[in-house]
Amino acid sequence: MGVGGARRARRWAAAARLPAVAAVVALLGVPAGTPAALAGTPAPAAVGDPSPAPGLARFYQQRLSWARCGPDVQQSARSQGDTAPPGFADRLECARLTVPRDYGHPDRTALRVQLVRLPATGPGKRLGSLVLNPGGPGASGVDYLIGSGSAFARPNQRYDLVSFDPRGTGRTEPVSCGSRLAPPPGNAADDTLAAKEKRINEACGRYSGGLLPWVGTTEVARDMDVLRAAVHDDKLNYLGFSYGTKLGAVYAHEFPDKVGRMVLDGVEDPTKNTWQTALAQARGFQRALDDFTADCVRAPDCPLGTDDGRAQDQLLRWYQQLTDTPLTVRGRTVDETTYVYALREALYSRSDWPALRQALAQLRRGDGAGILRLSDSGGSRAPESGRAPHSEKARGGTAVAVPPRAGIPPRRTGQDDELPPQDQLALRAISCRDTSERYGAADYPRAERELTRASPLFGPDIAPTLLDCYAWPAAGDDSSRDVAAPDAPPMLLVATTNDPATPYQGAVNMARALGNSSVVLTFRGEGHAAYATGDTCVQDHVDRFLMDGVLPKPDTSCG
Repeated sequence: MGVGGARRARRWAAAARLPAVAAVVALLGVPAGTPAALAGTPAPAAVGDPSPAPGLARFYQQRLSWARCGPDVQQSARSQGDTAPPGFADRLECARLTVPRDYGHPDRTALRVQLVRLPATGPGKRLGSLVLNPGGPGASGVDYLIGSGSAFARPNQRYDLVSFDPRGTGRTEPVSCGSRLAPPPGNAADDTLAAKEKRINEACGRYSGGLLPWVGTTEVARDMDVLRAAVHDDKLNYLGFSYGTKLGAVYAHEFPDKVGRMVLDGVEDPTKNTWQTALAQARGFQRALDDFTADCVRAPDCPLGTDDGRAQDQLLRWYQQLTDTPLTVRGRTVDETTYVYALREALYSRSDWPALRQALAQLRRGDGAGILRLSDSGGSRAPESGRAPHSEKARGGTAVAVPPRAGIPPRRTGQDDELPPQDQLALRAISCRDTSERYGAADYPRAERELTRASPLFGPDIAPTLLDCYAWPAAGDDSSRDVAAPDAPPMLLVATTNDPATPYQGAVNMARALGNSSVVLTFRGEGHAAYATGDTCVQDHVDRFLMDGVLPKPDTSCG
């Protein structure tokens, strides 16, 4: 079989072979009735407004009951081992934020958002709260702060670090689609990829239909404004990565007068639709792979040889071999899906290139252990030993916050009745709420063709994600693409020149769309999210803005 082989049509169950990112808890809200249309939904009033929107005052005036976190959070924090400073777990505090499920009818069902906090340590005057979002969408902000909180030690001196599980994710009324997928009608042997996606989406509608219209980015942005009021801040100070940059921009659009010091790192492009974003990501990962192979062939021990063109051919040959004859490692299958996902994981950070070279050297000897290990390191899967998924990596002695992967679920293969893990279901639900695009079986051949042309390895892996919203049971809403915020104060946008997941041009387009003189800080390097690289120049500029309110001059670059 080639790139378009039948195993690709089974990509939808690959992630289910491994545990989900966060433990799924019982639904927190009261069962909802038929949701009202979002059109004309009033924006919530800012705290202290003389005329709050009807029914929202009780949410904006609530008092949070911060207390020691529960056993699951404490255990996750203690499992960080040597990466977390002494007493880190004991500093964590948790609370629940009550928000309306439907802001147009706040007197109906409410839901409770899981929060986590690291109080400011000092020295220096406390500046309020710094809200963190790791991206996804679908990633647990609670797990992120548990795993990476100590990497923000400098801002934590003067800010309480606060993060949360957005609605539909992790511990906040998680989207559920059941435990097993129903068989195809009549147990049809030829269950196409589009048909399988439809079955997943129908299951999501059966189990979470009352929630799905209310998990979009605009609703989460409104939750963040309730959070801002609940932590007694006049302005929202915010640091968002990847999809978190879209969330921050939408907040600025909705509440321009409530924007404080806002940093967006690994910036999504608000000018691109879902199809265009998929193409940009395929090209971005291909460019990153080209950079890796060019670097590898200059080394004397490169498993790809010494010629760049032949190195690319070798990568494709391994893909073909693993498609036709998968390897087995400790009872687990290493196929072309595992291989491509491992490549993708290693390309998120240049610091992972040595591990990729080693894994490819093992693969040349017929051993897939290194490929499996890299694939397992993905941000969409929970690692072994209970370790929080978005943990820190030590680079040159610097703790680095590693954000989760940007909106590309792994191509799923496996048993036909297996569902994706919860974080991938949340990603799907949020993404489908945020767009009216609904691609189906008739669109897939062109998608596969265009994306494969953009990248022979990554294009076929990304193309199936365009079917994620096929027959989705809730209507899509394109309004979150409007991020114009000319009345908001300037923000700091951080962009990496060779970011494979959120290409550099996205930050330029975001700054233009915001229209508020935001500054783009350029990091000349590889990887997704520059603050996560440990580059001291980037971190100094970000920390200076957060701590002192000083933006770098336009056209400033690092690296």
